Amino acid sequence: MTLEEQFARLIRTLHLIEQDPWKWDVASLELEFGVGSATIERDIRILRQWGTIERRDGRFAVKDLKLMPSAFTPSEALALILAGSIAADKIRMPPTDAVRTALRKINSLLPDQVDTTIHKMRRRVSVGVDLIRDCNTEVLDVISKAISGHNPLDITYYVPRRDETTKRRVEPYGLAFRFGAWYLIAYCRLREDIRTFGVDRIRDIRLVNHHFKYPKDFDLEEYLELGWQLQSDAEPERVVLRFNKDCAKWIGGCKFHPNQVTTVQPDGSLLFEVTVAGVDEIKHWILSFGDRVEVLQPESLRSQIAETCMRTARMYAPGQPAGISSTEGQG
Repeated sequence: MTLEEQFARLIRTLHLIEQDPWKWDVASLELEFGVGSATIERDIRILRQWGTIERRDGRFAVKDLKLMPSAFTPSEALALILAGSIAADKIRMPPTDAVRTALRKINSLLPDQVDTTIHKMRRRVSVGVDLIRDCNTEVLDVISKAISGHNPLDITYYVPRRDETTKRRVEPYGLAFRFGAWYLIAYCRLREDIRTFGVDRIRDIRLVNHHFKYPKDFDLEEYLELGWQLQSDAEPERVVLRFNKDCAKWIGGCKFHPNQVTTVQPDGSLLFEVTVAGVDEIKHWILSFGDRVEVLQPESLRSQIAETCMRTARMYAPGQPAGISSTEGQG
């Protein structure tokens, strides 16, 4: 067992007995983690160095914890407050109430001089991360609890493309914030595969009071890296782009995808290569560069970009009335 695995088990044990006090005993924790009673007892002894873990009739509850230092330097406090503010106010990082109460506790520990500095810096630092598709924070919190406790979820999910609502039982693997919205990555028992669900499209949610086995070979970041941003359930395709020299240096200095490869050409242009699952997401990114980028591969994506550009050109053609699309203007 690695140190990382032990630490992860300690944190998860803490979450379990904090969220459901007087529910978990040694036997149930043994079953949850697949370890012996001696390991569980040792974990509890370690957790008691962090705070008060009470035991009643063999079951545990958290009374208080002492994980945070009682003093912060101005830079440490500023980093925590800024990160926490972004999490709570801009993207509603779950569990939202816990983030906000943690910020209040940190604030209460700060001397007045540090607190004044933080308020000044918060007015002078802007982070362009926002929640574009609003979602219910209670739904986010239920999902967060289910991920932590390995609980399945019964959800009612709306698919706008098909104007369809379905009921599903899913096993939540993780949350991802992309395109200004929260997404649930989960195994869907209805589709018998891993699926991505927009949290704002969950119409009803219920936490199921039993546990599923989180797959040992699943890694959320690795799964998301299969696609451009979020799409990960399509066949992988190799995409080759050529950016002209006007934006080649800027593109070459940015990391848009973990698997990208860039090569500067003799004429100053830049080849950008990446393999992604599906091209729908990267297509919109390519279009944002207009005529400064050309799709070399695959041919299917090149055709899609060309078709979109031709439709756009017809829409803005001289004599075309504003507000009437090119398709509407055709007889």
